[in-house]
Amino acid sequence: MKKRTDLPPLNWLKTFEAAARLLNFSAAGRELYLTQSAVSQQIRLLEHHLGEALFIREHRTVYLTNSGLAYLPVVQSAISNLQRNTSEIFSPLGKGRLVIEVNIAFSMMWLSPRLSRFCEQYPGLKLQLVHANWDNEFNRSPADISIMHGNGEWSGMQLHPLFTPELKPYCAPRLASQLSDPGDLLSLPLLEIVGNRQGWQEWFQQASVETANADILYHKTDNLAAGMSMGEAGLGVFLGYPDFFTDQLNSRKLLSPFDICLETEDNYYLAYPKGRPLSKSAAVFNEWLLSELGYV
Repeated sequence: MKKRTDLPPLNWLKTFEAAARLLNFSAAGRELYLTQSAVSQQIRLLEHHLGEALFIREHRTVYLTNSGLAYLPVVQSAISNLQRNTSEIFSPLGKGRLVIEVNIAFSMMWLSPRLSRFCEQYPGLKLQLVHANWDNEFNRSPADISIMHGNGEWSGMQLHPLFTPELKPYCAPRLASQLSDPGDLLSLPLLEIVGNRQGWQEWFQQASVETANADILYHKTDNLAAGMSMGEAGLGVFLGYPDFFTDQLNSRKLLSPFDICLETEDNYYLAYPKGRPLSKSAAVFNEWLLSELGYV
């Protein structure tokens, strides 16, 4: 059989998916409302088109070849994406699904408490939040739109910065009462967010605090949401984005002992691939999110 690189007809692929999943041509025919002979014929046409056998046929039993085993998840993913995107584009907005890939801290500290307002505007729209923390954890699963944290150096992505890129110290009122000068921080436990490009050393330089001979106690965590919880509990002082903590400051769960801000390379970004139009649900989420943040 001569190998072909152009795409085979969709109905052949749907028939292959059913037959490969069920490992039974008759059962595949019943699922697709085809006769067993029609299923067999479409499988042979697909194999001829691809130039390679996909099934091993033994009496009344069929097995997938190595090529068939490798091809099945590819076909299933393609069909699933086609079904989902067809529904997303052509179905009424209220019956769609929105998959948001979002940084853990942003989800817990900002997005999740506000999502009820979004859902009130778009009742019936199904939400799915997929959480990630590090840059390399994003884009592992299909998502309509992403909210990422980092320096924004992600090729091929359309980006909109969401926060003012600066950090300042926060802590529980009990610890804030012990602070009158930035140098006093050296005697308290400090919470460090692993992965941030700027942190306490840069903040101390900004505040003109000498740290060379200081014996500083650091507690470390890999996300700001955990750092905030630790800070509220009085475990230490942490650096955070002011845009996150309006509610905590108003309720006095947290205080900012010093109004000294450190400009940071990192920020939170609304992100999606360049050149790919947003789905209906992603477009309205994009507009809602920027409106909530005061950009529109």
